[in-house]
Amino acid sequence: MSITQDMESQHTKALLGITFASLLLVAVKGSALLQYWQQTHHILLEFGGLPSASSYLPDTRLIKEWKRQWDNTQHYWSGVIDQSESRMLLAGQLLLIGEEALPKPELPVVMAPACPIAELIAEACPDTKPVAQTKPIAYATPTAAMTEAPAEEMHGQTIGAIDAATPITTATDVTGNQQEALGPLPEPTPEAIAAAQGPIPLSADDRILLVGDSLMQGLAPHLITSLKRKYHVESMDLSKHSTGLTYPAFFDWPATVEDAFELENYSVVIVFLGANDPWDMTIHGHYTRFGSEQWKTIYRERVARIINTAATHRARLVWLGVPPLGREDLIGKAPTLNAIYAEEAGKMPLFARFVATDPALTSDGTSFTKFLELPDRGSVMVRTDDGVHFTTQGHRLLANLALTQFSAGAAPADIASTPNNKITQR
Repeated sequence: MSITQDMESQHTKALLGITFASLLLVAVKGSALLQYWQQTHHILLEFGGLPSASSYLPDTRLIKEWKRQWDNTQHYWSGVIDQSESRMLLAGQLLLIGEEALPKPELPVVMAPACPIAELIAEACPDTKPVAQTKPIAYATPTAAMTEAPAEEMHGQTIGAIDAATPITTATDVTGNQQEALGPLPEPTPEAIAAAQGPIPLSADDRILLVGDSLMQGLAPHLITSLKRKYHVESMDLSKHSTGLTYPAFFDWPATVEDAFELENYSVVIVFLGANDPWDMTIHGHYTRFGSEQWKTIYRERVARIINTAATHRARLVWLGVPPLGREDLIGKAPTLNAIYAEEAGKMPLFARFVATDPALTSDGTSFTKFLELPDRGSVMVRTDDGVHFTTQGHRLLANLALTQFSAGAAPADIASTPNNKITQR
């Protein structure tokens, strides 16, 4: 009898231990678990507040008090968890790089005293006039000659030249110092656009930023090695798996690109995103269907923000299109994304270009192809069984396609300093 009771007691303790550990895991990593669930199953989960049943008793004092206490408890533990994660991160950085990880102390800001006496000489008083704010920089309206370029057929959708009636997307605002140093964006004249469509010259002084998801993670090593060997340029790989532009709460790529340019100047940005994006969005708690006009508008803004960041810093941008996807729930969705990339890149023709990957990775130019017939090699597997990712040979084909966008040459001149703010052929 005692043995049975001891076993039941141990089972109870084990269940209590597992329950406590599960609750602790949810408390510490609740946000990460929610993000993983949303990114994997594309279902929004929101927790917080009292159950909806409390709404049936709006005047009950006890319910209101419970709600207040619940909100205060949530706020407290949220702060505790954030502080714990920050301290753990700082501890790890201290182990890796030492005291350099410690935040630098901020020096006090000393304000210049205002003149208390009106009779003081004007030259002795500090100039307190407000600094005029800079205006956003924008392209001039395209001329009719700019709209005569032939349309490009892609996935059964026509991506034509810039429509003269369509306003050109403006670049993001910059600080006064950046505005003064770079000047206004050059005008996209036909001559400048023709020059910008050629290979992008690279030299050892250039730096390249790689942006993308797991597809870029597989491509990046091939690109970095080839760019280093052929053009002697260094690259920064920021690719991160399971990311895209559909879920900025999970990972915000536009903000990440902006932060990267704040830390270092890059001559070229190569973007390979989209495989994780053909899903519904959640906007203010409501689902926005993939491919709807509202979805396209929101997604387009995020694409434009990355392109505008590159243009503002006078960097050239190469946006690689999403290849045909072979997974059942993704088939036929890549053209919607590629159309947006191509259109937004077309609004910044001096800085951005869209490169379709279908011709190099498919047998017919449009549909998913797992095996390709290559010269001197026969049938080669270029896509993996998941219908999304690439084999090593597929990555090599992608790298070769990206490398065709560049050429060896002198360091790219500052676009803003070229005569009449126009790009010249180098």
